[in-house]
Amino acid sequence: MSAASAVNSKGAFWFATYEGGLSGELFVTLLKKLMFNRRKAVHLVVDGLPAHKKAMVKEYVANTQGKLTLHFLPGYAPDLNPDELVWSHVKRTGVARRPLQKGEKLGPRIHEQLAHIGRNPKLVRSFFKHPSVSYISDL
Repeated sequence: MSAASAVNSKGAFWFATYEGGLSGELFVTLLKKLMFNRRKAVHLVVDGLPAHKKAMVKEYVANTQGKLTLHFLPGYAPDLNPDELVWSHVKRTGVARRPLQKGEKLGPRIHEQLAHIGRNPKLVRSFFKHPSVSYISDL
C-alpha cells in the first residue's frame, strides 16, 4: 500500500492511495486527477523520485500549457518538503500508532486517516508554519 499527497498553505489537501510503487505512468494519472477542473495554475513541489522525472511526466506538464509547474527539491531534502510534515503527522498520530485489528484492512484505514486530514484545513495550514518550509508562500 502506497500513498501520494499534496498540500497547500491555504489548507487544501489532496491524496491518493494505490498498490505498489510509483511509476511515471501512475504519477501522470495522479497529476491528471490533481489537475481535474483546476482553474488556477498549480505549482507542485516534488522530491527527486525517479518517477517524477520521467519523459512522460515532462510531456504531460508541457501539455498543461503553464497550468502545472513542477518545482524539484534538491537531492535528499525531506525537511524542505511540506508534504513530509503530513507523513510525519500520520506516523505520530495514526496508523503506525495502533496495530491493525483482526479483519481490519490497511488500505481503508490509511484512506480514512488521510480523509480526516483533508477535512481539517487548520491542521493542513499548520504544516506550513514549520521553519523549514517558510520559503513557501502562495504563488
